[in-house]
Amino acid sequence: MDERVHLFGIRHHGPGSAASVVAALEALQPAAVLIEGPPEGDALILYAPAPGMRPPVALLAYAKDEPALAVFYPFAVFSPEWQAMRWSLARQRPVRFIDWPAAMSLACRAEEKNAKPEQDPEAQEDEPSEVTSEKPEPLDSDPLDRLAEISGHADGEAFWNALVESRGAAREVFASIEEAMTALRAATDELSRGSAAALREARREAHMRQEIRKALKEHEGPIAVVVGAWHVPALRRKMSASDDRATLKDVPKTKTEITWVPWTETRLAAASGYGAGVRSPGWYAHLWGLYEGDRAHVAPDVFAATWQSKVATLLRAEGHTAATASAIEAARLAVALAALRGHATPGLEEMRDATLGALCHGDATPFRLIEARLVVGEAIGNLDDSVPQMPLAADLAAWQRRLRLKPEALEQDIALDLRTETGLAKSVLLHRLDLLGVTWGRLVEAEAGRGTFREIWRLAWAPELSVKLAEALIYGVTIEQAAAGAAKARAAEGSQISNLAALVRRCLLSDLPEAAEHCIAQLQAAAVAAVDVTTLMLAVPPLVSILRYGTARKMPVEALSALARALAVEVNAGIALACRNLDDAAAEATRRAMTGFDATMTLLDDAHLSAEWNTRLATLIDDPAVVPLIAGLALRLMYDRGTLSQEAVATAFARSLSPTVPPKAVGQWLEGFLGSSAEVILQDHTLRDMVDVWLSEPKEEDFVELLPMLRRAFSSFGMMERRRLLAEVGKGAAATPVASAVGVVSPGFEKALPLLFQILGIKSHA
Repeated sequence: MDERVHLFGIRHHGPGSAASVVAALEALQPAAVLIEGPPEGDALILYAPAPGMRPPVALLAYAKDEPALAVFYPFAVFSPEWQAMRWSLARQRPVRFIDWPAAMSLACRAEEKNAKPEQDPEAQEDEPSEVTSEKPEPLDSDPLDRLAEISGHADGEAFWNALVESRGAAREVFASIEEAMTALRAATDELSRGSAAALREARREAHMRQEIRKALKEHEGPIAVVVGAWHVPALRRKMSASDDRATLKDVPKTKTEITWVPWTETRLAAASGYGAGVRSPGWYAHLWGLYEGDRAHVAPDVFAATWQSKVATLLRAEGHTAATASAIEAARLAVALAALRGHATPGLEEMRDATLGALCHGDATPFRLIEARLVVGEAIGNLDDSVPQMPLAADLAAWQRRLRLKPEALEQDIALDLRTETGLAKSVLLHRLDLLGVTWGRLVEAEAGRGTFREIWRLAWAPELSVKLAEALIYGVTIEQAAAGAAKARAAEGSQISNLAALVRRCLLSDLPEAAEHCIAQLQAAAVAAVDVTTLMLAVPPLVSILRYGTARKMPVEALSALARALAVEVNAGIALACRNLDDAAAEATRRAMTGFDATMTLLDDAHLSAEWNTRLATLIDDPAVVPLIAGLALRLMYDRGTLSQEAVATAFARSLSPTVPPKAVGQWLEGFLGSSAEVILQDHTLRDMVDVWLSEPKEEDFVELLPMLRRAFSSFGMMERRRLLAEVGKGAAATPVASAVGVVSPGFEKALPLLFQILGIKSHA
């Protein structure tokens, strides 16, 4: 390769690598800087030094016709590529990306996905490791582990940290890196030859060599090339331009869009599954402060003290004592440990050991509470207002600024008062995003806020949500337009009545009245053609819930009320036939739907419909074709409502528990009657005695057959209900004296019998 080319092999996210690159560029003063990255992003490099650009950020490239086919190119403040961009722009040097185009990468991934439906998870279209990790994909482990084994380090990560990251600005390190990578490539390339991953690497490196040749023709003077260390030997290798053109021949392409998006420190971590991730982004961000600019000569004790002050602050936030004096001692201990271990500056291990010894008193538990926030980090990047974004992303950013709803990587709960303008606006935004599948927030304890106009949301931003925003562009260019379009599209695609009813509710909560009316019309059309009464029953509760408790949004009350009543009429008309001759699965589904529908009829407050429903329930009790599970539920519902006398309930109960009824049918009936609460037999002594007597009558073989159904019927009772039921049964048993066992020949058993009676609450007499 031309001697004007200077290859700087780096780790994609490493503060030592970044500092060394900046030092090397300052010494070389290249005519142009080439960086591993997608060429489509060249125009976006100009925004790197913008005042509002705060890493971590990422380039998001996605297929224009299939936004779900996407790839991220993340950058941290300590990423060498990010620092190379800023250095070049500050000195007005030409800078561009030279990796193979995202258009090729995405097209090849689509081909692989179609060819191998059960592909390896690392080859999924949203996995960014292909374009940001120096690790060769065909290998199962980090190839640096081999060098670590030879050098005596724990693993490849520890080896690289010792060689590069902990040394700060050391431009001479690149020669050592190239030598090590050359040896590794020689030992491992043969292992991956012929694989799809090896072909991708060959294409990428061919494209890089082509771009280097192009830069040599365009510029006089040295050319700096900042790429993953793994690629350096391949770029140094002598290859003809014709061979590289042949490698890139017939590579598929797809139309691609690219933009800047915020990233998170959490997703920079290797634990997130990111192929080029690092173990401790939060620590690396702190370490970069030791190497950056005017702070390049920070003393180790100051560096350690700054870190331990962060530790102390987080410990105090968790309620632990962390005295300033202890933090000072921890900093001194970290410096001393580094000196003992032969390090110029305390590393993460020294910092952790010092924290455990001086601030946590040897107990690792407090440190684990803060480790994720401290070592991994919780920061989320920010884009400058001048950065062009996708229309939906720009609209969302505007709403976030307007509502002061800052995206955070870690989960946080927010309580919204919908009676305030700001609280309502936040709720509407989150509901609209949920309709788009952009699940930034999840509504928790949704039922708890009824009547209080209060919502509790759990928020956590993930970079993948930017892909969801790109996918939603087909529905509109603002959050409101896109949410309404997505709701209408979903209503047109689905004919399930329960889904349509839920969609109506979501549209109203999202303050999308036009979309709600469209969904109501779809629901009415589906209800007319519906024959499944269970589905109709499921559709009524969400509608009645809105009518009963209302929302802080505008809603078509008359249309909703008419629709809910029309659906209730349909249910009343078809419930008798719908409950006959059902299998177990259908009977259980119907039971659940009936329970919710019955509660809804009370909320609907329509005397005529409620009376008609009670009449239908009465017919279900006496209809022999109705499955026992439903018949038992019908009797329970009428019993709770007080529409049947106790004698009538007892008669139906005795008939259903008759010895002539098969044990399975009896168990199902009992399950339907008892439901999920024991209160009915706790409060009604007559019914409880009937169950008690009935349980005592079956023969052993019948009882064994009945036992699974009984267990299922009683399994939904709460712990306190079970204890109360046992106490009530014990009282009944205690009221009836029981004679001592007859024929017991064991003296030990005779001695234990009084204690057994006492435990069971049974009175014994001689």
